[in-house]
Amino acid sequence: MKIYDLSVSIYTGMLKWPEDPGVSLTQAASMKNGDRYNVSLLTCGTHLGTHIDAPYHVTETGKRVDQLSLYELIGEALVVQMDADSITADELRMVDLRTYKRILFKTRNSEMLKTEAFNPEYVSLDYSAAELLVHHGVRVIGIDYLSIEAFESETHAVHKLLTGNDIIILESLDLSNVEPGAYFLIALPLKLKNCDGAPARVVLVEF
Repeated sequence: MKIYDLSVSIYTGMLKWPEDPGVSLTQAASMKNGDRYNVSLLTCGTHLGTHIDAPYHVTETGKRVDQLSLYELIGEALVVQMDADSITADELRMVDLRTYKRILFKTRNSEMLKTEAFNPEYVSLDYSAAELLVHHGVRVIGIDYLSIEAFESETHAVHKLLTGNDIIILESLDLSNVEPGAYFLIALPLKLKNCDGAPARVVLVEF
């Protein structure tokens, strides 16, 4: 059995969405300073690093992160290599969407996750592709950068279409060392009550 950790490390100054809160990870108590134990203080937004977008993120009536079904977040998934600058419905024509209901897109984005500088030219999911994924009943969609939607989007149409159909979105997945193919996905978000999203530890198991 081989396990691939798709989660990025969390640290002060890490890559983040331009409008999101910054990350602060500091030492609140230290044994080196005479304290009886080590304790760290983490301050951040809920869409930090590798994270899950619950439907409530952009859909007011959508499920909160603590209401998501683990049966959807754990199970067989397909990693799909996409070389285009935008993932369209046409790009998905050879993907087996009848069999697989958890789709993770591996693109050139994975290399950009390794830098702290935000790049607005990341590969994203186009509306036509989102429509096709909804049509085939896909339940979980992941991508290897901070957002599944194009940076210039002002209406968040892709997010709204997906979350409006109760599709769970995984973002900032490090797929750089993962080959395309079928795996067993385990995606566990922090159980933040009534929240729009949460950092997650996401792994793939090769079977």
